[in-house]
Amino acid sequence: MMVYSLRFRSSTKFIGRKIGLALSGGLLVALNYGCMGSVPRSFSVLGGSMEPTLQVDDSLLISPDVYRNANPQRGDIVTFTPPPPALGGDPRNDDPWIFRVIGLPGETFEVRDGQTLINEVPLPEPYISEPPAYTFEPVTIPEDAYMVLGDNRNNAFDSTHWGVLPEDNIIGRVAFIYWPLGRFGSAYD
Repeated sequence: MMVYSLRFRSSTKFIGRKIGLALSGGLLVALNYGCMGSVPRSFSVLGGSMEPTLQVDDSLLISPDVYRNANPQRGDIVTFTPPPPALGGDPRNDDPWIFRVIGLPGETFEVRDGQTLINEVPLPEPYISEPPAYTFEPVTIPEDAYMVLGDNRNNAFDSTHWGVLPEDNIIGRVAFIYWPLGRFGSAYD
């Protein structure tokens, strides 16, 4: 199992990513700033917890203010500051992480028989790499919190290990992949 497997960091250290950002991000910055009043942030994927959707070394643009007037929705890929239980008491490991929102406030979340269930109804998940090979007992998600999981369910250190994600920890929503150019486009296809 990969621990802290999908943390990410600013990608401004790499010339190729800077070129990709300049070419593909300029339009998004202008549109995003004009529509939402925010400037996207750029991050690089460091681990495999979100495979196959996101690959190691993908560079992403994040919309930080998308949830100013809306709540995260099931299926959104969000960046967040990991809550203390995820850090194992080590505050030095607070690089932003990224996972997919699966459970919403007030819902009952569980995993059994290779399926994720929301309020006892199986959730269709075409984006996962393989069905979960574990069980997670039912839990009711508190208000202002979410269950976030990696698409690589059996190799992700996600909410099934450390609990719910407080809404206040969410940084933003993945807008798109801008590097490598061969993967340029939506993270939601």
